[in-house]
Amino acid sequence: MERDLLAHFKSAHEAVDIAEEVLKAARAEERTAEQALIDYLEAHRASATGKYDGLGWAQINSPRLFASASQEVLPQVLAWLRSHGHESAVKETVHSSTLSQIVGEQLRDSGELPPGVTYFLKPQIKLYGGT
Repeated sequence: MERDLLAHFKSAHEAVDIAEEVLKAARAEERTAEQALIDYLEAHRASATGKYDGLGWAQINSPRLFASASQEVLPQVLAWLRSHGHESAVKETVHSSTLSQIVGEQLRDSGELPPGVTYFLKPQIKLYGGT
């Protein structure tokens, strides 16, 4: 029974590893194909492909903007956002992995936690050897 459970878990774990690698490769291929299509359309001064039966068509959309600010200028950025009516965009957060690490340290040291913080312990298994 125990051996069967371990074998089943190991098999599922390996299947996830394989699927993640396949997904990673597929996403890289998708990005490459997308860029090749964009380059082709731009070279031909087109904003869309032709329409093909059973395949459809593609169109270049407005580019998606990604913005960031370094920690050094964050106070100025936050002040600017507040002064320009974007207070709702300003949120104080702590990343969940950071909070989990702090709570773990507190539980080991003093047991004192910040008010309102809850936690749970998720059992986990690590596989060793057998490859």
